[in-house]
Amino acid sequence: MTEMSKELGLENTAAADHAGLPPVLLHRGFLLLLTGSFAAFLGEQLTTVALPWLVLKLSNDSAALGLVLALMAVPKIFFLVVAGVLVDRHSPRAVLLCALTGGIILLTGVGTLLLYDMLALWMMYLFACGMGLVGAFAIPARVAMLPRLIHPQQLQSANAVLMGITQVSLLGGPLLAGLLATSADGLGLVFLLNAACFLVAAVTVPRLLPRTQPVATAQQADMPLLATIVPAAKWLWSDGVLRTLISYWAVVTLLVAGPVQVGLPLWVDRQLGGGASAFGILIAANGLGQLIGIVCAGLRARKVVHLGVAVCLIDGLTGMAVLGMGFTHVLEIGLALMVAVGIGAGYVQVGLFTWIQRRIPTALHGRVLSILMLILITSAPLSALIAGYLIRYVTPSQLFIYGGAALSLFAMLMLLHPKLRQLRN
Repeated sequence: MTEMSKELGLENTAAADHAGLPPVLLHRGFLLLLTGSFAAFLGEQLTTVALPWLVLKLSNDSAALGLVLALMAVPKIFFLVVAGVLVDRHSPRAVLLCALTGGIILLTGVGTLLLYDMLALWMMYLFACGMGLVGAFAIPARVAMLPRLIHPQQLQSANAVLMGITQVSLLGGPLLAGLLATSADGLGLVFLLNAACFLVAAVTVPRLLPRTQPVATAQQADMPLLATIVPAAKWLWSDGVLRTLISYWAVVTLLVAGPVQVGLPLWVDRQLGGGASAFGILIAANGLGQLIGIVCAGLRARKVVHLGVAVCLIDGLTGMAVLGMGFTHVLEIGLALMVAVGIGAGYVQVGLFTWIQRRIPTALHGRVLSILMLILITSAPLSALIAGYLIRYVTPSQLFIYGGAALSLFAMLMLLHPKLRQLRN
């Protein structure tokens, strides 16, 4: 057996089958990636709860919250594609380590300033830009590592395990952050805990085998940095199914991301009279739903309909659940609806993500993925910025109703699109 096969973990398949485990669970590199991804995602969930609560505490202004969320995307807009080029040209491991180090410094700084009561709103704008820059380099690096680390035959099960374990962090992270975020010192501890999680993620980044570059890729190493994006953009545009999927995904993000990101904490604060703990419970409920959806995605039932049809149907149901949030002021009903939204998202993401990874040529992984993520990341903060200003004129409930209804209508119309119907498991 070749050294490459050993590194990819193929020698573990028989042993794993005998033990009743997925083969990837005996792959040392994958286990390191799994540990680091869980730690990083747990830290991100801590900040997901703490950040909007902190901004509202500093400003009591929904527009400021929308602006902070939008500012986190500005560096991604300008640097995400550049990061994808660096991932393809150099090493996703090196790029990820640099990004995690930057995140540790920023999170430690904010946490320390909070503990000493020295944090001002303008500092949060700088922090948002800095964390956006961290994400711009970390996202394509982390996504590109898995296909470089394991054999393509193991990609589906690896994605299921990776997404499943990271969703577990959606259960504990928001609950812990919600409990700590009730005081300024507690908020400071949340950001310091996030920094510690990033440190664990940095220590556990697995090593990758050197990649043998084709002649065309080797020649591109002498090209200007941004010029190497052109082949990736041409390939993406030539793939009609993937192009349609990403366009659809961008519109869905635009319709629902802002109402949820901006409307949910305000719905808890203004209409439920709850605090950060209630907000954390709602986020955890969504994580529980996604975990259930990921488990269900592994069942044979997920192949009853084609992947594209499933995406549209589930997005339509998700829109109805978001709409339902606008008609209730009861936390328990909100929890049930957040679980429902999570189940839908988790159900399709394993197959969808694996389909995209397999669709893209290995030599273009970093650049194409960065272009796709740039489109989606641009849509989310734009939606948050719009929602932040709309909330001045409508209630959080009305924001949920309008966003949910628009999402359901759009998903049902796109169900008729021939390109999406070609998207298969």
